[in-house]
Amino acid sequence: MLDIIIVNYKSTDFLIRCLESIYNFIKDIPVKIYVYDNNSQDGVDSINNFFPEVLLTENRANVGFARAINMAIERSCGRYMLFLNPDTIVVDGFFESVLRYMEENEQVGVVGAKILDYDGSVQGSARSFPTPLTGLFGRSSFLSRNFPNNRFTLANILTNRSDGITPMEVDWVSGACMLVRRDAVRDVGLMDKKFFMYWEDADWCKRMWEKGWKVVYLPEASVIHYVGVSSEKLLFRSILEFHVSSYRLFSKYIGPSFWFLKPVVITGLSVRIPFAVASNLVQRWCGGYKYKTMPGEKAVSAEGDRRIRILRMIARLNIGGPAIHVNLLTMGLDKSRFHSTLVTGKISPQEGDMSYLFDFSNSKPIIITELQREISLSLDIKALIHIFKILRRENPDIVHTHTAKAGFGARMAVILYNLLCRKKVRMVHTFHGHVFKGYFSKQKSLFFIWVESLLARFTDVIIAISPTQKQELGEEFRIAPFEKIKIIPLGFNLDPFYKSQGLKGQFRKSLGLDDDTVLIGIIGRLVPIKNHMMFFRAARIFIDENPDIKIMFVAVGDGELRTDLEAYCKRDGLAQHVCFCGWIRDVPSVYADLDILALSSLNEGTPVSIIESMASSVPVISTNAGGVVDLLGPPDSDPDLDGFKVCERGILCRKDDAQGMAKGFKYLLRGDTNEKEQRIARARAFVEQRYSEKRLINDIEALYMNLMRQ
Repeated sequence: MLDIIIVNYKSTDFLIRCLESIYNFIKDIPVKIYVYDNNSQDGVDSINNFFPEVLLTENRANVGFARAINMAIERSCGRYMLFLNPDTIVVDGFFESVLRYMEENEQVGVVGAKILDYDGSVQGSARSFPTPLTGLFGRSSFLSRNFPNNRFTLANILTNRSDGITPMEVDWVSGACMLVRRDAVRDVGLMDKKFFMYWEDADWCKRMWEKGWKVVYLPEASVIHYVGVSSEKLLFRSILEFHVSSYRLFSKYIGPSFWFLKPVVITGLSVRIPFAVASNLVQRWCGGYKYKTMPGEKAVSAEGDRRIRILRMIARLNIGGPAIHVNLLTMGLDKSRFHSTLVTGKISPQEGDMSYLFDFSNSKPIIITELQREISLSLDIKALIHIFKILRRENPDIVHTHTAKAGFGARMAVILYNLLCRKKVRMVHTFHGHVFKGYFSKQKSLFFIWVESLLARFTDVIIAISPTQKQELGEEFRIAPFEKIKIIPLGFNLDPFYKSQGLKGQFRKSLGLDDDTVLIGIIGRLVPIKNHMMFFRAARIFIDENPDIKIMFVAVGDGELRTDLEAYCKRDGLAQHVCFCGWIRDVPSVYADLDILALSSLNEGTPVSIIESMASSVPVISTNAGGVVDLLGPPDSDPDLDGFKVCERGILCRKDDAQGMAKGFKYLLRGDTNEKEQRIARARAFVEQRYSEKRLINDIEALYMNLMRQ
């Protein structure tokens, strides 16, 4: 009753999946399957190992689609013939629908099913007979893709008029899936073998109408089509044959009185060929060819992974808050709703490495070695290309960047990706700090402000991690309008710091210190922006003014300035009072023994060391840098007390004011004990409420869901 005819060219992997779908859903319908292979040389004979009943014919040369179809028609004998491309998948209920419709409508010669793309979208498989405007408003033309509801495209792509249920008479349907009545073929004749590939289906349907046979689009029946599997194998020839067949169709049906249009059409098609080649090459490079995912893999959205795909990028996993932050977000998002991939760069030799956070994770970061802290034109361009390739491979819904270097490279790559590949990847950027003050000269800082404001125009959401930072970004530097900037504070797993008192004595013991020695620490990278020199000048002042206090100053961390800072301490007679500890992984044990945590930065976002110190019940003194004021809270009084302010949750001093910091040390050590304990308790309660891991994850998940709804 039914003959199924498939012409194959270098698509055997897809052909096997096509045959599997046929046998899954054919049920008790009597069927013969004919496969005509156009010299694929890709192991097509192996299909008989899986499907011995399939009648396989291997042509010695590529004879083209129409000729191979005709060979199969002449060999077959069924009442109906179903022509399928090898890169199609039959959907359940297909056979019952098309055969029932043919049985009930004897005047119909051809039925075309609803053809779905691999992502579930409907392909424009039912169309009007081509006109000169079809080249501009065809199914995959630029104008139809970007302005699908214009009247010319609607007139050409008849699928757009369908209600998705009712059968509809159309001029022609795609030969990728076409059920044909044998009586109609006897009346109309075989396909025109002059069409090597393309437009033979349009020509055949037109001839059907001329002989009185109807052509119908039947949306009740569906197949999935992985467009272009065969044609991509010979890209240039496919494009050339498309244009040759276009001219052949025009020439076949143009009236004799319009002979003068033939040179015009030839010229137009000749000019179009190089543009078509270039467009296809760009699409292929951008990952635009959807057939590259095999049936059954995750890209088949109808059956595959529907989670929101997040591509997270950070310049490097050096020790600090941003690395902890991205680890929590990569590992902590609800895995039933989100799929997270982390991309990071290379650590500088002087920096501490926190990639150990992913040692026991199945989600290992993707490392781009060219993505480094230092600015290098050649490396930065290579990093941009690498990021672009990752975008093509991962196909994310949202790209969330952290830190300035990753934020620049990744967002530039996404802008290009969206433009070239016709995507709409959302962008989110988190400012953990910024480089607009204290890092570069005024001219460079203005340049970076201009770059960030330009990138912000293409970014869907800018995240500030504190109210002060939002004010700086929106008002002082005008990076983005206030409504685009969302405040989402950092979040951490603070349990080890809440319990740090159980480690008391371990760090002191490692330094050879007794319990009577006051221990003041600073934790962070030894780089200019952290201004450790102020901390050591304050140490010198404090020692000179308080010789009766037994004290040790410790610097936990490493960086490019370590040698210079150690040399300074030796010259200034501080060597016996200062210890450079390098990076310490078990940092809760450090907080357990600190009497004061100091921060001397010129610029900050939300310093993690202050949050960890508050959770560990350690008093804090810091310069008035960035988001520090949001952590320490409002001052208890307006005027400075000898160069520092007593705030709700800590002590605040001016930037680069070593004298003020030294006096702050003394205040914390000799001030009212009850007042100090109350301040510590307020600080701990503050971070417990505001900087929890659960709150951060909930905030970010809500942001992502809202973005996707938009």
